[in-house]
Amino acid sequence: PGRADAAYELKVPVPATEYGHAVIVTGYSNASREIVSYYHATIFDALKDDGYISLGILENGDSREMLGELDAAVREKNDSIYSPCFEFVQNGNNVPTDIVGAMKEYPRLPASKAGKDPYEAYIKYNAWGLGFARYMVTYMNESQPGKDYILIVNIAGLDSGGQSTGYEGYKAILSGMDEDVGRLIDACEASDSILMITGDHGMSFHENATRGSHSAAEVASRKESLMAPLLIYSSKAIKGSGTYGQECLAPAMLSLLDEPDTMGLSDGEPLPAKERPTLFLSTKEYRTVMISGPGFKRTASFSGLYRVKGLEKGDYEVDYGDTQKTIRLEHDELVELGEDGQGPPAVPPWMVYLAVAGISVAGIGITLTLAWKRR
Repeated sequence: PGRADAAYELKVPVPATEYGHAVIVTGYSNASREIVSYYHATIFDALKDDGYISLGILENGDSREMLGELDAAVREKNDSIYSPCFEFVQNGNNVPTDIVGAMKEYPRLPASKAGKDPYEAYIKYNAWGLGFARYMVTYMNESQPGKDYILIVNIAGLDSGGQSTGYEGYKAILSGMDEDVGRLIDACEASDSILMITGDHGMSFHENATRGSHSAAEVASRKESLMAPLLIYSSKAIKGSGTYGQECLAPAMLSLLDEPDTMGLSDGEPLPAKERPTLFLSTKEYRTVMISGPGFKRTASFSGLYRVKGLEKGDYEVDYGDTQKTIRLEHDELVELGEDGQGPPAVPPWMVYLAVAGISVAGIGITLTLAWKRR
């Protein structure tokens, strides 16, 4: 944590794995695993619009809806610390063949047996996932330096160990991740990538209990179950701390990448990690727009999406045709420019729910690490 550029606490709506994963990738506080597969509901959908590929390294605890959102992933399908079985899954043909080869050829974690150290297998399980993540970040930087991507990695041994070995085991397994996490941070810094480390939920322990829990009725409302850390490592000028909803994580990811939040159901707002927000203007027609605000004035002619980065916070006027909009810019904002004198055409809410993306086979896990290449 001491190396993080920004550190937050996130309050999770439901302290259960599948709900936590869904909220993290959709930015929607009421998300469920089924909603992940809805039309344009996730960060993967939003980034794909701008040419990103979505990759995954997934240990146990995954879901078919989550894996169906990724272009390529390696997943552990046995849900077993001691007898892992990995498979490569690909959806479509968006991933270059050399990246597919790198993911297929990375050495798999062999089976192991319980020994004198009850925590060793969990630590090795986590080390494999973190080492694979470090390898992929380095590979993408060296072999695909111009390719934009998001890599989602779940490190499942910590959650599993907490539930199986209790508080002392949880501490030991968490400490056992330090060296490998440090190496992943180094790889992200060397490749100018952004790294975000968080969890889908917290963990509660009863005094003298041999097992931890987070979703059982007697602990689900405890702060220890409902709070998860978020650490951000980036070469960008960011800072921040405080407590926010878990639904704010996905908009924060897009904000740090200077990408618009086009997730269809998101009700979260970007975390205040970026000191200077970005204004996104979207129009289907070619038009000339004048933007003015604190110490800023610009005229631009464009169609599609237009970005204005690094703005001071405050009130901005956007003029086009006979229309003027006033925007209060406290964080990144996406403004759709409709017909002159009109707002954008309304979309009935039922249409968002009606269009459901195709679902493939399995996918995600317990503790979530996100690393993706900066543009």
